[in-house]
Amino acid sequence: MKKSKLKEEKPMEEGKSNKNKGSLMCHQCQRNDKSGVVHCSLCKSKRFCYECIERWYPGKSREEFEDACPFCRGNCNCKACLREFLVKPCREVEPSVKLQRLRYLLYKALPVLRHIYSEQSSELEIEAKIRGVHLTELDIKRTKVHQKERMYCDNCSTSIVDFHRSCPNPNCSYDLCLTCCKELRDGRQPGGNEGETSHQQALERAHKEVKGHCSESKVASTSDDSKVDPSISFPNWRADSDGSIPCPPKERGGCGNGKLELRRKFKANWVMKLLKNAEDVTTDFKWQEVDISQGCSWCQPNDSEETNDRKPERRQAAFRKNSHDNFLYCSDAIDISDDEIEHFQRHWMKGEPVIVRNVLDKTSGLSWEPMVMWRAFRETGAKVKFKEETKSVKAIDCLDWNEVEINIHQFFTGYLAGRMHKDKWPEMLKLKDWPSSTLFEERLPRHCAEFIAALPYSDYTDPKDSNAGILNLATRLPEGSLKPDMGPKTYIAYGFSEELGRGDSVTKLHCDMSDAVNVLTHTATVKIEPWQHNAIKNVKSKHEAEDLCDLYNEKNHKKGRVRGTLLKKTRNVLVKGADSSEYTKSGKVVENDHLVSTLQDGKGNKLDRAQSCRTSLLSDSVDPGILRSDETEHVPEPLATTELNEVKVASVGHQRNDVLKSTSPRANGVEKEQECAQCSSDMISGRLEGKDASRDASVNTHATKDFKGSDKLDIVHGGAVWDIFRIQDTPKLIEYLEKHKKEFRHLNNHPVDSVVHPIHDQTLYLNERHKKQLKEEFDVEPWTFEQHLGEAVFIPAGCPHQVRNRQSCIKVALDFVSPENLEVCLRLTEEFRLLPKTHRAKEDKLEVKKMTLYAVSSALREAKNLMPGLGTSNAEKDDK
Repeated sequence: MKKSKLKEEKPMEEGKSNKNKGSLMCHQCQRNDKSGVVHCSLCKSKRFCYECIERWYPGKSREEFEDACPFCRGNCNCKACLREFLVKPCREVEPSVKLQRLRYLLYKALPVLRHIYSEQSSELEIEAKIRGVHLTELDIKRTKVHQKERMYCDNCSTSIVDFHRSCPNPNCSYDLCLTCCKELRDGRQPGGNEGETSHQQALERAHKEVKGHCSESKVASTSDDSKVDPSISFPNWRADSDGSIPCPPKERGGCGNGKLELRRKFKANWVMKLLKNAEDVTTDFKWQEVDISQGCSWCQPNDSEETNDRKPERRQAAFRKNSHDNFLYCSDAIDISDDEIEHFQRHWMKGEPVIVRNVLDKTSGLSWEPMVMWRAFRETGAKVKFKEETKSVKAIDCLDWNEVEINIHQFFTGYLAGRMHKDKWPEMLKLKDWPSSTLFEERLPRHCAEFIAALPYSDYTDPKDSNAGILNLATRLPEGSLKPDMGPKTYIAYGFSEELGRGDSVTKLHCDMSDAVNVLTHTATVKIEPWQHNAIKNVKSKHEAEDLCDLYNEKNHKKGRVRGTLLKKTRNVLVKGADSSEYTKSGKVVENDHLVSTLQDGKGNKLDRAQSCRTSLLSDSVDPGILRSDETEHVPEPLATTELNEVKVASVGHQRNDVLKSTSPRANGVEKEQECAQCSSDMISGRLEGKDASRDASVNTHATKDFKGSDKLDIVHGGAVWDIFRIQDTPKLIEYLEKHKKEFRHLNNHPVDSVVHPIHDQTLYLNERHKKQLKEEFDVEPWTFEQHLGEAVFIPAGCPHQVRNRQSCIKVALDFVSPENLEVCLRLTEEFRLLPKTHRAKEDKLEVKKMTLYAVSSALREAKNLMPGLGTSNAEKDDK
């Protein structure tokens, strides 16, 4: 029998030869003292011990290893194989197909190209009037910029692509983009209303700090005055009557002397030649535009596919009335080839997300288990690079959105087993961009190659090869130039099946400047015991009572005043002492925390496993002690130290949980306890159980057909639930968020007082209650669907979206720039430039205008080689 034969492979005794002794060396652990090994019958050279098979390849039998070992299958996850850099084979594309797609790229890029040329032509005309002579681009002085440098406007911080104005003073060199020049000439504040907004917010904060009461009319009058007179904050800076622009005063970053001169970065007439050549190549190009108001005729009806025992090509994600886009295109990676992009394009050009199932089935099957990734990332020995990053990482606690520092092994243990706060509330941690995208390929080369191999529609998603990623404009930047960080990026987060209301594992509402594809590569379900469900239910009721007071300002009619105001003041006083600004900025060091899997009785008391808890460096009064656990949690690969057995705990309790207690009704004094108790009994039934009760449902029953009509906890959930809004619904969405912004919580779990931009701030998450209210008030509904293991989600640029993790998830995402969404990227660039200089989304890292110019130049060069009769100039060489 095969099994008995396998078990006969025992370690040799010391008297055997070195050759025979070496034959039992396990390829995975490089040891020969295990209970036995399985020899691969395919390569006849690799062996794997029983322990490694069980530990690192769960679900795989020894017989499978004997037929073909992981090394032969290409999914070996030993340390050596995980660090191998694989050379991806070049993808061959038919010349006719390639030419068609190059012409399509040029056709879609023409509007942006014309916009750039129009901007430059207008500025050249103005310069000619200023000088009083006829000018050509040859008369404009060229600025030398190193290809590794990114040139920004000193006023609005957007990137400068070609034409700009610069101060001739060698001690100044102030640079101004063409958009800011136009705004100055139009009499507007260049770079948007940042100056007025900052000044107004400063005045409003000052008014809040003044003791006593100030009438609303006075405050409004003062705010209006600040809008009318921005010169209080910024000195006078205007364009001259002839269109020339003086260098701004020192208060605005300039020198205040002389006029800004028109300059260019590229060779003269390069943009004009690119435009002319692109128009020549696309003269007879015909492309059938898709009617956005109609559904896709290519999609098979769900009913016909279900009868054939096939999963439908469409997934219902919305229930809008009189709409043809409630269903999303959901293809299967097994059934499509890289050349089949036409159906994808029909949906993509309409601004619809696309879902692709089973993308991991087309790969080698490399493990995405967190411990495998961690082991691949970790390096040992004297030549260790990034040593600190292999020990601890900075994570975000989704309860208060502060950074915490945690041992990476402990983070992954919590990913698999769960963590919780002292009040039994689930602790949701998430890592963003680990390892950093700049190091992803270097530190996890096999996983990077596996991810890229999994991506469907490589014409759009290949991140490096312009021959494979023909329609990804990001691949067409020249070698050696400064390129934007497009990924891949990893998103590793804990999850919870229900919507908690506070501390949910979410990516808050935001909008990306570029397109993106997101693949769910791993999930883990953390079991929640019944006693913890009860504790969560109790804490959730308290949170709801607090929210009615804090967020909705429900009145206590007996006391005749707004309860929310009192509660905010009470909490602010308590938190001010416990959660200082230095504490928030410096971060908190997480050593160990409660494991959800720890055995406890119904009251949460310790039984037979020691609980550990985090300590934070908040004050010197915290005196850590040592607690030895009687039984440690089993983990796939324990640390070489005794850190998991000897865990520090603070003698005064977990500081983070002390802060949590200070925000709960019991910790804020008798008055708050009574008020929230009254609030809970009097108003929850009226608001939450009445008309608004459905808004707090933990499961969106209209999300997908799979869980439609069921909100029970035992249903099968996907790893994450997505809400993606249509671009055309963005104005109404912004209006709703502006109206209800104070009904959300963010940093330190405090209510949101103000927003700069309700979407670009990434501080708001619409729970089920808000999504239903948005539907009622503005008739806006997102596409809502679940992402399952092995599914890729394509998100078009400009679509606001948010994500909530229902399980512990590892997602890997890649940004790309498609021809269909170039104009959207350009519009978003203009939006982002109006944000304050300190805003998270302010920096123009994509440089879409520069990317468009280089992409057009590259596409023309390739098209010329495929079209021998095409007469082209040296446009592809004129960028140097």
